[in-house]
Amino acid sequence: MDVLGSALDPAINVAVQQISPTLTLLAVPGVLLDSTPWYLLLIAVLYLGFHPRHGVRLAVLVGVTGGLNEALKLAWHLPRPYWISPDVKIFTSHPSFGFPSGAAMYGAAMYGYIAAVVRRRWVVAVCALLLVTTCVVRIVGGIHFVQDVIGGIVFGFLLLLLFLFAEPRVAAYVAGLSRPARWTGILLLAALPLILVIPPYLALAGWELPASWAATALQQTGHAIDPVAIRYAWGVAGITLGSLAGYEILLSRGGWEPPEGLWQRCVVILAGTGSTLAVWWIITTAREACSLPDPIDSALTIVSMAVVLFWLTCCVPLVARRAGFFPEK
Repeated sequence: MDVLGSALDPAINVAVQQISPTLTLLAVPGVLLDSTPWYLLLIAVLYLGFHPRHGVRLAVLVGVTGGLNEALKLAWHLPRPYWISPDVKIFTSHPSFGFPSGAAMYGAAMYGYIAAVVRRRWVVAVCALLLVTTCVVRIVGGIHFVQDVIGGIVFGFLLLLLFLFAEPRVAAYVAGLSRPARWTGILLLAALPLILVIPPYLALAGWELPASWAATALQQTGHAIDPVAIRYAWGVAGITLGSLAGYEILLSRGGWEPPEGLWQRCVVILAGTGSTLAVWWIITTAREACSLPDPIDSALTIVSMAVVLFWLTCCVPLVARRAGFFPEK
């Protein structure tokens, strides 16, 4: 069997799952490493504990990564292991296409960015460990083929290199723009995930889901799959919009920097992160309880994530500054 065929062989997932029952059980909590709360946590810690400038850039990187990953998934439209083999154990339903792995792509981009800006050995080590853990979990959990994970890492690091090269130049250009021009740029950048996703989505208008994939996936989880859909671009568009809008308003009100004292910084991180996750949970729970039709729900997804990130990037620093954690400017 050639290398590509081996990478798409679900027998690899089955073999890995049989190595140790304990290792398989770790796949369930390990899925949290590819979840909205986890990504919000990373953004919040970097934004509140290191520097807002780097935190908002990480949020923008999440937006671009999410849009590009979903576009690539639709362009390749390849299956997941449990869609084609009933021997692969699966713990949660994943209705989107498999290649490239979103978790691996997010991990390579986000952990790579954090390691690049913090530049401390222990941070680099933790980021590397988290990336490896994330990738192993996707294979052990039957969510992705080896090829999916490798592709996610490659695309993630390529995007990170492009981002690190382009971001300083874009920031320097934006600094010379008027406020209306900056707000126009914010809206355009927030729309980028959707701009990336729409062409490959439309290209699949005549594509039919193989009956064997649908039947096997339904047998495995009890949930039908519908991979030809735009799912994640809405949320990451909201993340980009809310983070940039919040940071723009924060700068117009004097900006903010993390406290120098360790305990004060910890208080701000814990309170800010906790409140951000609480706002996300409340809004998400309320939106899901409404069971609105797709067009309205998709629009509300953008708005809800924008509100969450606006709370983090603008409201939390202003409240912390007013509380005396950073002197008024």
